[in-house]
Amino acid sequence: MKKLFIGGLVLFITCFLLGCLTWFSFEKQNNQLNYVNKTFDNDNISNLKIDSQNSVIEVKKGDKFSVHYTGKKNVDVTKEKKSLIIQQNSNTKDHYGLNFNPFRRANSKMIVTVPEKKINELVLSSQINSISVDDVDMKSAKFLMTDSGGASVKLDNSNIDQLYYRGVNSPVHLTNDKIQNANIKIKNEDITVNDSLIEKSVLLANKGDINLSKMNIESDFKASTQDGDIQMTYNKAPQNTLLKLNPEKGKAVINNKHFEDDKVGNGDNDLEFYTSHGDIHID
Repeated sequence: MKKLFIGGLVLFITCFLLGCLTWFSFEKQNNQLNYVNKTFDNDNISNLKIDSQNSVIEVKKGDKFSVHYTGKKNVDVTKEKKSLIIQQNSNTKDHYGLNFNPFRRANSKMIVTVPEKKINELVLSSQINSISVDDVDMKSAKFLMTDSGGASVKLDNSNIDQLYYRGVNSPVHLTNDKIQNANIKIKNEDITVNDSLIEKSVLLANKGDINLSKMNIESDFKASTQDGDIQMTYNKAPQNTLLKLNPEKGKAVINNKHFEDDKVGNGDNDLEFYTSHGDIHID
């Protein structure tokens, strides 16, 4: 009886190990990384559209338009007239629930380079992971982060004539940018701007702070948050600004000594800020 039990146990362990080996081998075979490396003629492209699901995305200045991708999902790169279109497809599904297989680790990254010339339009959407745009000038940029996954967006060293941003759980960080005609609206995260010039724009947050540090003194825009604070500092002494501060159930605190009766100079640059449940600080 004991020998029969030991024999059954050995048979069970052997079958289990063989099954695991077969499963892992199958999963490895079906989860190979895909690679995309493509370069395009600069003169024939003026628009860029990127639709991602889970890639870390970097859009940055380069010598030519190029796309470099590594990841499990398929990526289609096509050129239609003067538009370069990058589409990440749902070609893999997790049917096993929890991920115990080392071959199913997420490892997806996309690098897109753009030449120095100003592009007409960038349209970018993503569900999760981080997005960075660095040193790219655009006439129009549209970011659609409406999925609840929470892709974060960083814009650095870029000039944008018109910016449209919609996010649910996707914070946006602007650093050393020059932006006009921005329409930014975020539901559950912060808006952060550093060392930038913002003109003729509207920044809206529902549940989140609006943090504005070392702002250019020519900045002229509106900002509002329902449940959060607005805090602003300048990169140097303001010279020509009018403050219109409207905290509904909070307080307005002006610590910047250059303002007298909410104004400095002729007040040609308007800063119009609103909070429902939060304070407004000008330092």
